Amino acid sequence: MPRHCCSEMQRHLEEGEVAIRYVAKFREYGIPILDGGSATQEIHFCPWCGCPLPGSLRDRWFDEIESRGFDLDSEDLPTKYLTDEWWVCADLEST
Repeated sequence: MPRHCCSEMQRHLEEGEVAIRYVAKFREYGIPILDGGSATQEIHFCPWCGCPLPGSLRDRWFDEIESRGFDLDSEDLPTKYLTDEWWVCADLEST
């Protein structure tokens, strides 16, 4: 089963030649804004198959970090919070 909604999305993200960005720890898909910064315009539908993309977990990530008492700048932040491991292990894939 592909990790993303379709084989085209999977391929384009793997190849990195199309301006679609996936941030695993937030489960966010977006198009980079070309202003020299790191801002991204979040997208809600796959540009290839049209399927709705799963919702962002950005707010939930920050809530999780805060509820566990971690400082965002701390070196003590568990590595699972730098990837999708925190939400995959919590079985948030379908939310």
